[in-house]
Order: sequence, then structure tokens, then C-alpha cells
Amino acid sequence: MTVQNGSDHSEPHSSEEPAAKPSVLGAAVGVAILGLLIGGFVYLLMPRHEPPPQPPKQTEDPQDLAMPNPQRDWHSGEYVGSQTCAECHAEIVEAYSQHPMANTLATVADASPIERVEGDSTEFESHGRRYRVQRDGDRMIHTEFMTDSDGELVYEQSEEVDYAVGSGENARTYLINHGGVMFESPITWYTEKGIWDLSPGYHDNPAQRFNRRILDGCVQCHSGHSIPTGDGTSARFEEQPFTELGISCERCHGPGKQHVEKFQADDWEAGDKSAEDMLIVNPAQLEGRLADSVCYQCHMGGKHRVLRKGKTYHDFRPGMATEDIWTVMVSPAQVSADGNAEFLSHVEQMESSACFRGSEGQMRCTTCHDPHRSPKPEERAAFYRERCNSCHSDRGCSLPIEEREQPPALNSCAHCHLPSSGSSDIPHTSASDHRILRKPPTKNDVAQESNRGVAWSIFDNSDQRMPQWVVQRAKALALAEQAMQESDQRLTLQAIAALEEALRHDPYDVEVSSSLGVFYCVTRNDAKAMRWLEAALQVDPHHELSLKNHGMMALQTGMLDKGRRSFESYLEVNQWDGTIFGPYAAILANTGHLQDAVKVAERGLRLDPTQLKLRGFAAQLYARLGDQEKSLQHRKILQKIQKRLSDSDTKKD
Repeated sequence: MTVQNGSDHSEPHSSEEPAAKPSVLGAAVGVAILGLLIGGFVYLLMPRHEPPPQPPKQTEDPQDLAMPNPQRDWHSGEYVGSQTCAECHAEIVEAYSQHPMANTLATVADASPIERVEGDSTEFESHGRRYRVQRDGDRMIHTEFMTDSDGELVYEQSEEVDYAVGSGENARTYLINHGGVMFESPITWYTEKGIWDLSPGYHDNPAQRFNRRILDGCVQCHSGHSIPTGDGTSARFEEQPFTELGISCERCHGPGKQHVEKFQADDWEAGDKSAEDMLIVNPAQLEGRLADSVCYQCHMGGKHRVLRKGKTYHDFRPGMATEDIWTVMVSPAQVSADGNAEFLSHVEQMESSACFRGSEGQMRCTTCHDPHRSPKPEERAAFYRERCNSCHSDRGCSLPIEEREQPPALNSCAHCHLPSSGSSDIPHTSASDHRILRKPPTKNDVAQESNRGVAWSIFDNSDQRMPQWVVQRAKALALAEQAMQESDQRLTLQAIAALEEALRHDPYDVEVSSSLGVFYCVTRNDAKAMRWLEAALQVDPHHELSLKNHGMMALQTGMLDKGRRSFESYLEVNQWDGTIFGPYAAILANTGHLQDAVKVAERGLRLDPTQLKLRGFAAQLYARLGDQEKSLQHRKILQKIQKRLSDSDTKKD
């Protein structure tokens, strides 16, 4: 542990008394817990402190509490890569290489150049900030900057982006790789409108800038094969994170090593077809939900996914049910004026359709979608019409062929029955309505009731196939996430009760302890907040979320030495989070380390020049150190940023 200026803060962790309330805390931080990502990280280690109260007697099989984790050797070599598959399946691999899924991720240097960059760079403005995209050979640089009313530069921050996410059929966003810790760029290319704009979610919170962390669940769905570090739940990867970029053969067929070895040894018979014989998964031969899970692993995220304790997003293998690894939570469907249910995802829409309900469980994604081939735009109408007619040939479209062939329908079943709308979660893009309605919805068919405040439920009744304690834990963590998203006081109280119940069952659950600590902070119960955050850190001292929130709580309650230790530990595992440096600088300043505090403040401002509280605090620190020139410089920058953002808000109003 680093000790600033040689100071000795080695008193026992449990004996520290609150320090006097700091005098300059308000200049550096607001009263808030930063970086809450409930459900982001899970650990399974035994604590190194006095035993907590014993859990109540279990009613489930005790083996359920200690399910063996899947293989954690991320370098096991069980994956062989799609190029190995191509040695025997060349035609399929070649066709699939043109599929959007095969092109979900690429290095910037290798990504197909679909974006429009005028000359060497192009710019746009949003929320008082300006953004620039530059091409430099195979490199791409994203920059956020601000100018004042005279056109003078106020600040500028540039980042080289390493990976392009998305085939570009709808959009393409970009990742920045800091040695295996990845972040999203605030800049996205939107293909449908042919424009650059802020990335999805940034219009609601542009202050995320280059700070939005890429979590394990994001990587799991957007890459072929990645190499996490540690236990695979901390959103940290090897310096070169991917062994295969786009969605690969093995994401749907499972690891291929044994299958390849069998065929290389010529140890097979012509009649071998089953997975047991072939040592590979053919999704077409899987039954029911196991077949669906191959697609649902990425296409059914619901409102929230809760990992089972001891599992990671990297553990899913074709042939498993997704509920073996995580629980999907969904919100109640809203009902539109025409009486139709409106669902969040394509999967929920499809499963609500008359087609699905009438198929007695036989319809699935691949009924309509070819997993290996994507029809060209000019072929799509005929391709999907043929899929529809495989069930509806005896009762086809009631409209005359002449009318059907008129533009814009051009005899496309999907044009009328799966119309595209602008209701996608991704701005500037449209999504097909997978409810397959006989009568297409109208623009006036808007939802009549909000489902805010109604607790999310478990998708597909999978709670009936899981141990009770797994269900209770998933519901508790989902309640916590929903309460935070909706800022709902009633749900907050329900979440606290549910989290406490989950801990009575398993007091060693880091994620539940950490979440409970956050909620006690929200309800201003500082003592319990610190207790549960410290309980989480006793089990896993490197748990990022707990370290950050524990440091914030320690700062808020005046336990400055505790806070300093937490922030130092946090920076050992994540040095790229600009929001941590303000609170850390405040602790250093209030323990007499002004020179160290100003260095930390400057470091934070390099990572995020727009932190207004930290900018003002840096000005105060320089003034206290007698450097009036630097203090004035920061005050001028602060005033210019505030004015620019204020002018932008006025324009929006």
C-alpha cells in the first residue's frame, strides 16, 4: 500500500474513530455514491475475519450451495478458432463470414470502412461539447473538446480507439483498451442516417465521456472469444483481450478441440450425428430451451441479468440453459391502445406472437433466421416470405398480388407484419416488431400505463427450475437494480429486506453485501453501510465496487484514513476512473498532504477535464499552496465550462 509523504496510517482497521468533519469536502465531492453497477461483479472466496452469524437451516440440497464452478483455466486451449473449422466446413464458414454476427467486433485497422470522415477528420456538437473523429492511416482518434464564445480552446481530450463494435448494419461504436481494462468511446457511427453522434445512453448522461466501463457481459455478447483474468467477473482482461473477434463458430457449437481431435484421428463413423458421437453441439438437435439458449445467451438480456453465485458470463456453453448461469429479469408488458402487449426484446415479442403460441414450442429464432447466412437487401423480401409460407402457404396473404407488389411493401410479409419502428434502444436506428401482428400497429397505439414501480419478474418461469435460494438471491439483486434505476423509495425498502434475507442464507456473498452497503448509504444509515461494505471487502479485498463505495462512505463520515486506504487499493485495480480522484484528493488535503492532493487532482482532470467540483477544488488547493497563477487558470477554465454548458442547456429549453 502506498503511504503519502511517508505518513504512517497503520492502526487496526476496526479501531479507527471518525475524524473531525473535513472543512473542504464539499468542494471536491457531492453527497453521492459513485459508480453503482449492481450485478457487475461476483466473487466466491472465504472471509478472513470473525465468522458471521450462521445461516438458517437449509431446505434445499446443500450441494446447491457449493455448485462446482465451470473450468476457470482461461488458457485451456479448448477453443480452436473458426479457421480450424474452415478446414472441413469451408463453404459454411465462407458464407458465415459475411453475416453481421461474424463482424460484430474488429480492430479499427481491420474494420470495413463504412464510416464517413470528411478529409482527415469530421466534427459534430452535442450538449455544449464538440467531438472530432480523425483518421490517421490505420488509426482512429476520438476527441472531445470545448471552445468558448470567442472560439478559444477550453479543454481537449483525445483517445485512440482500438476496436470497432458492430457490423455497421445499424451502427458502430468503439472501444478503448487500457491494458485489458476497456472503455466505450462517447462517439458512434449511425449507418441508417449516415451520421456521427453520441453513443447509446450518452444523450441522457454525456458526462460519461470516455469513462463508461466495458463489463464482462458486454464482452460476452459482442466477441467470439476473450481471455479474462482472475475469476472472470472483474471486467479485466489480458492486454490483448481477444483470441477471436467476431461471433465465432464455437459460440453456437461449443468448444471444438475434442471434435477436431476425433476427426484428425479418423475416429468416427458415417452414422455419427449426436453431440455425444461428434463431440460438438449442433443446436438444431438440441431440445426446447437448450436450443433457444444458444440464441438467448445474447438476444435475451431483459431488463437485467443476475449471475448465479460463482458463475461468470464466460461460463455459458452451447447445450446449457442460460438459467444455469444467470437469471433474466423482465418488466411487465405495457398494453397499447389497440390492446397489444409491448415488450422490451425481440424474444419476448416473438414468444407473445400467435405464431409462437400456435407452434407448441417448435418455433424459435432459426425458424425465420438462417444462423449461417444473411440475405442481401434485394433478397430479403423473398427470403422471409418463403419462411412465412413454410407455415402459411395454405392460407397466404389476403391482398391481391398487384397490391402486395406495390412499393414500399414489394410483396414483403415482414413489411406489414414485422414493421420497423424507431423504438429501438439505439438512437437513429429502427427495430423490427417481432410480435408478428395480423393487423400492423399504428403510430397512435401508444402504451396506456407505465410499469415503473412494478417489480421485475423472472423470464420464462425459470424460477420453477431453480433452487429456492437462487431465486431469492436473484430477486433481491434485481430489486436493488430496479430501485436504483427508478429511484423508487418503496422498492428501495423492499430491496434492503430482500438483500438481508439473502445474506441470512449465505453471509459470504460479496455482491449481496456490497449492494446492501450501498442501500444503507442511500437511506443514510452510515454505520450499517460501512459494516456491509467492509464485510464484502473482508471476503474480497480487491472488489472494485466495494472499494470505491467504501472510500466514498469513509470520506462522507470523516473516516479519512479508511477512505485513503480504500482509494489507494481501488487505484491499484483501476487507475482509469477519473471520478475517483476528486474524493481521493479531498482526503489527502484534509489530512495535510496538499502537494499530493493537487497532484491527484491534476491527474483526475487529465482523465476527465469536465469535472467541475474537482476543477474548483484544484483552484482552492493551488491558492492554499500560494500558486495564485495556477489557481486563476483553473478558475477561468471552470467559468468557461460552466458558461458553455449553461448556454447549451438554455438552447435545449
